[in-house]
This record gives sequence, structure tokens and C-alpha cells, in this order.
Amino acid sequence: MIKMTQQQWDLIGYGVWALIIWMTLKQFRQTRRPVQGKGLNLLLGDWLLFAPLPWIVYRMIERGTWEQLAWTLGLGILLSLPYILTTKFQAAADGTIKFKPNAAFYIFLFGFPYLRYTIRDRIFHSHPILSAQHRPDIELMLAEYIAVLVLLTFLWRLFMFISYRRTLRAAAAQGDTRTDQSVITASL
Repeated sequence: MIKMTQQQWDLIGYGVWALIIWMTLKQFRQTRRPVQGKGLNLLLGDWLLFAPLPWIVYRMIERGTWEQLAWTLGLGILLSLPYILTTKFQAAADGTIKFKPNAAFYIFLFGFPYLRYTIRDRIFHSHPILSAQHRPDIELMLAEYIAVLVLLTFLWRLFMFISYRRTLRAAAAQGDTRTDQSVITASL
């Protein structure tokens, strides 16, 4: 078994944090552009997040308990709720559909990575995880953490896709109504 130092574990944590910041900035940029087509890019925009699913399932089955699985699912659902509740779409005058600006959404989007880093830094530096008395299953902890991120992202993106499709249908119905009204007006 390879023994890692606290500094090496910190570097892994910083790498995960950098990935989260990259994803956050990517999601922010996505909210600044109109959504195109059927909205599949909303649903599958972070498809690389699904790559570790076989490893996560294997680790959870091999080493995890039902309690750990319940906590992982619960945290994923709980953390997706602020994103779901603050994500809205609107049809613009030019016929495109855009994210509706919402300050609370941006606070959550940029606040969660900072909060996650602050909590991780405080816990791991005030209570080091590597000591002679305590050797946690770091691989299982990482699998649980990534599973929460995957679940959070998938639930949020699924809701965005459904919300976008609903807005697209409403905009199309409203456009049909306008067309019908203009035909009626022209015939009079």
C-alpha cells in the first residue's frame, strides 16, 4: 500500500476544486447565451461527469453501506434543489429562449464551490484525516463525493431540459396564436 502525505492529499483536493471551478464557469457561460434547438445540450452538457459512474457503483457496492448510499443520494438531491428552484427560462422578443437572470442562482452557482472549499479546508486541517490511529477509506469518500456531484448535476440538468421544453412549447403556442390572430385580422 502506498502511503501518501497530507500535502499529496491536499493537491488532490485542489485538483478536484479546480475542476469544480471550471464546471462552474462553464455553466455560467452557458447561462449567458440563448439556448438552441431541442435543448439536448442542456441535458447532456456535462456528459463527461457520467464517465466515473461504473467506478462509483463498483466502490459503493464493494465498500459502501446502505447508510452511506442514503447520505450520498440525499445530499445530491438536497444540493440540486437551490439550482432547480432558481433556474428559469424566458422567451425573448427575437424568438430565442434564454436563461432568466436571477441573482440567487448566481450566488448558489459561485457560492457552493467556495463553501465546499472552505468546509473541506477547515475539516481536513483542523482534523487531519491521515494519522496513525485513523485511516479512512479515501477512495470510497471520493466515490461518494463524485456521486453527489454527478447526481446534483444530472437532476439540475434534467429539470433545465424539462423547463426549457415547456418554455419552448409555450413560445411556439404563443407564436401560433399570434399567427392565427394576424390571419383573422387580415381577413377582416
